[in-house]
Amino acid sequence: MAQSKDVKQSGKTYSKRITYLRRMILGTVAAACLIPICICIILAIRYDRLKSEYEQNRADLDWYRNRFGTEMEILGEGAANAGTVQAIGGLETEEIPASGDITEIESDYASQITSGAQDPEDIQGTRYVYLTFDDGPSSSTEEILDILNKYDVKATFFVCGKPDSRYTDLYKRIVDEGHTLGMHSYSHKYSTIYESLESFKADLDKLRIFLYETTGVWAKYYRFPGGSSNTVSQVDMKELVDYLNDGEITFFDWNVSAGDATTGATKSTIVGNVVNNVPRFKHCIVLLHDAADKKSTVEALPEIIEAIQGMDDTVIVPITDDTLPVQHIKY
Repeated sequence: MAQSKDVKQSGKTYSKRITYLRRMILGTVAAACLIPICICIILAIRYDRLKSEYEQNRADLDWYRNRFGTEMEILGEGAANAGTVQAIGGLETEEIPASGDITEIESDYASQITSGAQDPEDIQGTRYVYLTFDDGPSSSTEEILDILNKYDVKATFFVCGKPDSRYTDLYKRIVDEGHTLGMHSYSHKYSTIYESLESFKADLDKLRIFLYETTGVWAKYYRFPGGSSNTVSQVDMKELVDYLNDGEITFFDWNVSAGDATTGATKSTIVGNVVNNVPRFKHCIVLLHDAADKKSTVEALPEIIEAIQGMDDTVIVPITDDTLPVQHIKY
């Protein structure tokens, strides 16, 4: 009788072990199946994100190439040869050695005639630095805005017309975060903008209305593609300036260039071009670019801001009605 109980007990114990082992095996098999599935899902999500970022960057670059046309090829060739880089419209000339050494801007824009709402003698001591970004918005804009926000710096964005829904929030964010929204033409197509006064008017009006409908801001600051002293315009630039004046629009060129218009510009070159030249002027309007292929500009921005903020009696501010315009053409 006792032996029978022992057998039954042993049988139950053996059955429990079998059940436990069966569960362990099933659990192991299930885990072996689930883990690869989870990994695949994670990789698929990361792939989709990378693909989305790639497509956005590619779209930005395609837009940039389409808008800038042959000018971009000229800049690319100049960077490849590491010689004299002639920027769009023959305006910005600087030497960028193959070694990436920092060089100063050759043109002394301090000798240019300037006019504006404020005489420089009215400001005692303080140096005003205006960081301006051309060509955006782009896939780089969000990161630029994040950096500016981190350092509590306000800048000026001379934007183009990009009705793509991906950029709608970026136009709004520029305004909502206290930056100045300027105009840089709707199309950025030199052959169209500078073909005639009527073409210029149509492009400008289209951009101004687009920005108003998108952000609620009636933009009143303009930067000519290629600058006001460009050599590609088929129209006397004074006629275009007259039109801007009639519309109460002030145009701004620059007196400090980051030299990032070329694809070969490095972070150190960009930082040096800005930081070494800011001390030369009382009112520094710095030319930077906001485009998908300007990653070096984004990388250089924190160092540029920190260096400027470390200068005595120097502040970084956005363009306003009180800003002294830097204008290349004598008008």
